Amino acid sequence: MKIIENALRLPVLSSRDLETLTPLLDNLVQNARVTRVFVPHFPVHPDGFLKRTFVIEIEDREKGFQVYISLRPGECGLILLPPRTLKPATFAPKSGFELSLSKHLPGTRIQGLRQIPGERVMTIAFQGTSDFILAFHLIPGKPVGVLGTGAFEVIQSTDQRTHYKIPEGRELAEADLAKIPLHSEWLTSPEHHARLWRIAEESMLLHLRMERVGKFIARELQQLEQKIRSLSTQLESTRKEEDWARYGMILKSHLYEKPKALNGFFVLQDPQTGELCRLPAHPKMTAEEQLNRYFHQEKRKKKRLLETSDRIGILSKKVESLILQRRSLESAEKLFQIEAVETNLGLGGPRVAKAQGKVERKISGFTGRTHRSREGLLILAGRNLEENLLVTFGIAKGNDLWLHVKGRPGSHTVILLPPKRTASLDTLLDAAHLCILHSGGRGWGKTEVDYTFRKYVKKIKNQTEVTYSGNKTLSIVLEEDRLKRLQAAIE
Repeated sequence: MKIIENALRLPVLSSRDLETLTPLLDNLVQNARVTRVFVPHFPVHPDGFLKRTFVIEIEDREKGFQVYISLRPGECGLILLPPRTLKPATFAPKSGFELSLSKHLPGTRIQGLRQIPGERVMTIAFQGTSDFILAFHLIPGKPVGVLGTGAFEVIQSTDQRTHYKIPEGRELAEADLAKIPLHSEWLTSPEHHARLWRIAEESMLLHLRMERVGKFIARELQQLEQKIRSLSTQLESTRKEEDWARYGMILKSHLYEKPKALNGFFVLQDPQTGELCRLPAHPKMTAEEQLNRYFHQEKRKKKRLLETSDRIGILSKKVESLILQRRSLESAEKLFQIEAVETNLGLGGPRVAKAQGKVERKISGFTGRTHRSREGLLILAGRNLEENLLVTFGIAKGNDLWLHVKGRPGSHTVILLPPKRTASLDTLLDAAHLCILHSGGRGWGKTEVDYTFRKYVKKIKNQTEVTYSGNKTLSIVLEEDRLKRLQAAIE
């Protein structure tokens, strides 16, 4: 495949490369203010996003940047991009690490970016009402990110560690230093390194997209070929069945004799060849009934032969079509050519975007409050009996998440989930805040909110109340900043 053959290698940096690049990056980001943190959207990727990647968006008086950090095994690195280069993947599930960055870093200022001497370890210091340090190990085999306080108590990490100490620098002997590669052609400027990374990453994502389609074609071909083999076996077995038409002709020629079956067989002479034939017969059937049975079985045999042959022909044409699509895929050089193959196969591009579209169509006619969480999921909150019943029993489906204040009458709140998706803790907290708010609980203090799947919510017969099971409970103290963001996200 041309895209795979031409795939570029990501410019993953050695410790010597980082030693060269870090001072250049530090000069650009010092004293810049963090505005937000998000998981970036990659339209080329089959899912629309990459796990273990995030963007720290920063700005100062003169300019802004996006600090793009990848902590993917074998593909780890840090690059500096112009503002608005990458956009948020609103449908991507957020990890606990990314949620912690989103909670603690916006509003802080970058005090400095440094590399630990002799190591592939970098740290970014942030100063605000509290100080934070983000440390990340850019070791291709096992990249790690750790967010800690200024005194470095671990807040969150990508590998769930609870204790961490920033490595001490080390000085290497000249002989050892010479063994570490220095890619000077990558490091003429931060912009040049970022450009090389983006080109290589685009190539890698095209490769992944092509690989996804290739696996789909291979899987479909395997299933079709297995079905064709099974049908061919059935066809051969049907052809080997008894010659029911001949049996019927022989029995019909002797019907006037009123023959009787002996030991489950008629023994009759074939009027065309003169030989004696044994015709299978049901012991409880008369000769006339057996004759009708022969002709019925012959009719069934012809029908099975015809239907099985037609089915094999249809599946064979599908195999030919898939082989043609595979050839088109193998010659693809650009994304639009892969997309054309996906369209012909009925894949239609990234799955997440399609799933989200299905959710959007489910809320027509709802008059209650509709909010959107940070990860792009819709949250619907009923404000009265009519809206509660509609959102719970008219809109929500079985695997959507349903929330209600524990032990009090109040809002039925639902998180609409695309197929095979779940909600992050951040979205659950958003929904719980809205549930309390629309239940009139702004002044309640700490409040418990139950949540469960909609399929576990039942309406009590002849009453307006509901009962539910399989629930878990969140204990919530309303956060004003979260409420302001959600109220600004009303749709």
